[in-house]
Order: sequence, then structure tokens, then C-alpha cells
Amino acid sequence: MTELNPISRKLYIWVNQMLYLGITPVPYREHAIVSDKLIISIEGAMEITLENGDKITSRTCLVKAGINFEKVNINTNNAVMAIYFIAPITQDFSALESIMTYARNGVHYDHPEENILIKNLLEIRNTSTTPDKAFSMLRKLIVQPHLEHHIFKEFDERIVEVIHQIKTTVSENISLKKFADDVHLSESRLEKLFKDQIGIPITKYRLKYRVFIGIIHLALGQSITDSALAAGFASSSHFSKSFSAINGIPPSATFLKPPYLNVLLADEVLKKINISDQQASEVKSITPKRIQLGEYDEYLLTSQV
Repeated sequence: MTELNPISRKLYIWVNQMLYLGITPVPYREHAIVSDKLIISIEGAMEITLENGDKITSRTCLVKAGINFEKVNINTNNAVMAIYFIAPITQDFSALESIMTYARNGVHYDHPEENILIKNLLEIRNTSTTPDKAFSMLRKLIVQPHLEHHIFKEFDERIVEVIHQIKTTVSENISLKKFADDVHLSESRLEKLFKDQIGIPITKYRLKYRVFIGIIHLALGQSITDSALAAGFASSSHFSKSFSAINGIPPSATFLKPPYLNVLLADEVLKKINISDQQASEVKSITPKRIQLGEYDEYLLTSQV
């Protein structure tokens, strides 16, 4: 395997979290946030507009799923970003919310350990760091140990079950009615409860999870068509349209051009998506996987999941 330059854009994928690490500023375009995120400026700083119109600069920003990125006015044009995608149905977002400063609805800033967090993120980006080591370097900083087992928010067991079903039937076309019937709710009640608990509609959550699975299969070296089918899409064009439905923009025509994104998968990811032992062995021999992306595609990856 050709040795990859460690100082490059990276995407770490664990079972319920992802970490993107950039090397140049990539301005955010308007889009609806579909995952809770901790955004860290590892070089430079971002500008955040508060509810009263005042502007402040910060190197860390917590953003809740369901808000519109343009409306909250977070300017990242002069910052090189790391983006940590927070696991759903956990206490992680609420724990972060409790230690950061309120900016406006769905947005907080200034993580108390941001200097150490930035130092560790730069080390992860600039060295050949395994997914396991990267996770251990970040976990106690992102959610501080004294908050690790604190319950901030109760999740409805029916919503937890529906999310489990979405993840275990990703390649199947299960109807909303079937999801609702299985947890003894009407379709309208399920839709409302899901959005109240997760921040986005169930249909959008399902789409974004399928795109996430598609990205994993791309990282395993599969073709766009095979990745699309494995993630439950009817075709590669359906996959592309789903990108657009989530982000409001179509995939770029420069998908197969430099610069490169190095994707590193944790071992448990392979087990969760039912990769065979033979495939897993092949994957371990080729990871980290280099995916060719243009800036436009980089935006799609970092905004949609």
C-alpha cells in the first residue's frame, strides 16, 4: 500500500460518530443541519452572530440538528475546521450544551477545554493516528468525565426503537406506517415525536443515515453504484438526489478529481454493517482509504451527516 501523507484532509468514522479534519478553509453554504455537531477551528477563528446582533469570535461552536446554518450566521470563511458529528440518542449534546456559552437557539460557543482539544485535533490530523487512538484522545475532552453518566434528557423508548429499526433495515423500503405500527403510534404522532426528540423529520434522518452508510461503502473501495445499492438507494442517481435533498445542492462533477480525503474506519464499523470476515481482512489491508474529492464534495460530506 502506498504511504499516505498524514497531513491531509481526514474523515474518521466510528459506529455512531464521525470526525472531519480539514487543511484549508471551506466556507459553509446555506443548509439545514441534520446532525448535532461540535465545530472546532483548528486554525483561525469563526465569527458567530448572537441573538442581539453582536458578533463574537470563537474557536468552538456547538450546533443543534434542525437549524438552518445561514440563519444562525456562523462565518467560517477564515477558519480551518474540524467537525465532530455527535452521536444521536446520547447525552453528549446536552452535556456539551451545559458547559458552553449560549449564543442563540441551537447554538453555543467556547468549549472550556478548547485549547487542549485543538492541540489534540492537530496531532490527529498531522500524524498517522488510528481511529481507536483518535477516539480516546478526544472523548474525555468533548464530554468531560464528571458529565459522562449524567442524564440531561430522557429519550422516548419508541423513538429509540424506531432508530434501531432504521439502522438495521437500511437497505429495505420500510414504510412510515410500518415503523409507526411497530411502536403502537399513529404516523402523525410518530412524525411529531421523532422531530421533537431528534430535531429533524424521520424521513430526513433516514436519508442522512443511508448517505452515511453509502459513504462507508465508498470508503471500502466499492463503486458509487454498489455503495448506493448497499445503502438502500435504487441507483447512483437516487444516491445523488438524496445528497441534494439533504443539502439543497447536487453532487459536484469533480467527485473523482484531487485533492484527496483520507477515510479511516474503526474496526467496529465493519461489523455493524455486516462486512464478511474476508471483506474485513481486505479492508484492513487497504485502510486508510483515499477518496478523491473536490471542495464542493467536501462540503457535501461534512454538512450532510
